[in-house]
Amino acid sequence: MLKKQLTKITIMSLIIPKIKMNARIQFFVVTIFALFLFKTLNNTSSSFYFLISNEILIGISAASLYFVLIEWVHIKKINPLTLVMNIGILVAVIFFLIIFFSSTFAELSGFKISGQASFGIFPKIISFVYGYILLGTSIYIFLAFRELYFFKQKGNRSTYFNTMLVFIILSSFSSILPAEIIYVQDTFFIISIFLIIFNSLKISWIAFIVKKDKKNLLFLSIIIAILFVMNLAGNTKENAGSQIIFQFSPILNQFLKIILIYGSVYFSILFFTTLFHIPTAEAFDRKAQEVSSLQYFSKLITEVLDFADLISTISDIAYTINRADASWIAWKENSDLKLLGNKNIGFINAELITGTAKEAKINFDLSETIFFPLDNYLNKLQLSELFSVVTISPLRMHNEIKGYIFTAKRENSVLDEEDKNALDTFADYASVALENSHLFEESIIKERLEKELDVAREVQRKILPTKYPEYKQLDISSLFIPAFEVGGDYYDFFEIDNDNFGFVIADVSGKGISAAFIMAEVKGIFESLSKIIKSPKEILVKANEILQRTLDRKSFVSAAYGLIDLKNETLRISRAGHCPVLLIRNNYSENMRPTGLGLGLNFTDYFADTLEELKIDLKENDTIVLYTDGITEAKNKQLEDFGSIRFEKILVDNCYDNADLISNKVIKEVTLFSQNNPQHDDITLVILKWKQLIKNYGEKEWQNSALQLKK
Repeated sequence: MLKKQLTKITIMSLIIPKIKMNARIQFFVVTIFALFLFKTLNNTSSSFYFLISNEILIGISAASLYFVLIEWVHIKKINPLTLVMNIGILVAVIFFLIIFFSSTFAELSGFKISGQASFGIFPKIISFVYGYILLGTSIYIFLAFRELYFFKQKGNRSTYFNTMLVFIILSSFSSILPAEIIYVQDTFFIISIFLIIFNSLKISWIAFIVKKDKKNLLFLSIIIAILFVMNLAGNTKENAGSQIIFQFSPILNQFLKIILIYGSVYFSILFFTTLFHIPTAEAFDRKAQEVSSLQYFSKLITEVLDFADLISTISDIAYTINRADASWIAWKENSDLKLLGNKNIGFINAELITGTAKEAKINFDLSETIFFPLDNYLNKLQLSELFSVVTISPLRMHNEIKGYIFTAKRENSVLDEEDKNALDTFADYASVALENSHLFEESIIKERLEKELDVAREVQRKILPTKYPEYKQLDISSLFIPAFEVGGDYYDFFEIDNDNFGFVIADVSGKGISAAFIMAEVKGIFESLSKIIKSPKEILVKANEILQRTLDRKSFVSAAYGLIDLKNETLRISRAGHCPVLLIRNNYSENMRPTGLGLGLNFTDYFADTLEELKIDLKENDTIVLYTDGITEAKNKQLEDFGSIRFEKILVDNCYDNADLISNKVIKEVTLFSQNNPQHDDITLVILKWKQLIKNYGEKEWQNSALQLKK
């Protein structure tokens, strides 16, 4: 609902101004059409009522045109120099109409200098067109003066301009007063001229245009001022054009006269004001360019650019700010400086100047911009372009200098305080932008790694068993808690046939993705070998041979592989450098440590010779526990290990519970012990509980027997 209301408000804000503009244009068309009918159809132009009606209609039409034009100027947002050009064009039109075209027009319309004219329809149409062109031209020129007055004006100065406008209107309308009170018209006219001079002195916008535009304005102001003066001189009672205007409207004639005076005064003052601003124009342009460049670059800081694009932009803006002839960036890479973003300078020249600065033993641990004259250190004949001075500005990230901005000039000059401050400020902005770009690149890398971890995590999830084999004699439980997003621990179960069940646990050296991918390969090896070999020792020997082709010297895998003969109730197990296999029997924990090296540590016959296979007969309620050292090496706040003693005590104390309860109890105690210290290694736990009594009794009888044993 809120979104619809905002959309409706936005649409209305766009439509309403257009409706107002269209209404003003329609009203203007109506007034001009009414005036046209009145001027062409009325034959009693000498009566007082005709004169009053004529001036009222002209006044209404002029006002409607004024409001149409002022809205149009605001929509177009015309700049001062364009307004000056428009005034120049229109004053040239007035000059053409009054000086050159008026005599021809007088002949066409049958107008006589005496003021009498033919009353034919054609002369009236021509007279109307002539007069209205001058009316529209005068109104636009006045409107342009108004826009120039308020442009870049500080404070509320509308009172002065509005007062002048009132007196100009009063002076124009007083032209139709009787000759006996001519002093009223003279009074309004003099006050209007005084206010025109006063307001023309308030030209603020000159300071905000560049030196090139000021030079153009100097030339334009002379030409336009001359045109205004010539029009004013030609607008006399003897001139046919003036007579035609007077016959069209005495008020328009007076208004046009005042506008011509306004233009003569304004552009004369504008010429001298511009002339006085020329010497300071270069300094102003420079400051404006610096501010504009810094504003532009501050916007870039909020955006994130490619590093190469950002370096190029920094070089370009430094070139502009320092009005240099060349610029480049020297970026630190280890102990060297890599040159980037060269502008208007070849790589060889830039490298030669940068090397010269280093050889001059300049302290490159800069805190601010420094000035480096090349004449004292470098034979300029070595350069293909004759550069004389260089400025060097440091680029800092996290209080460490990562690079330098070099700007070079051909002419000898001195780095003044303002130049240095501008370069220092820009270097600070550039450093922030580069840091943002660096952080953005890091975030991209992090995002890519996270995606890779997602893939590895999914692979690992599929590698580990999702369900347990179902045997009446076995109660199975397992869990895996990686220290990082993915881990290097592995366990699996193999349903070899109806009478044989295999299981394995392994720990890959290292952490993270590399360990996870080795783990994936280990899974494939054990899964394949378990189907064709029934000896745990032989499986580990063969697995070691296969891993020789993939494991590097820094990697190895500890593992323990066991095989339970369900029919004969025996366990055979071999251990390749892994943690001991625990057998919990009769409230006692036994560590089964058959000898063996880790997979990947040795690929000779010594590996098989030292590998031992242990065989035990299973008894009722035996609990076989396989684990990785993430459990025993879990640390508390004092960095003490959880240890095997605590671990085995938990197993013994809960040996009559089912496998899941034992597993949960272990993890609970490990978690409480190490709650103030982050997990640093993967945790894997596999518990196999032998339920021999199920063969001889029903489920209920077995539970009762287990309860008696526990007691």
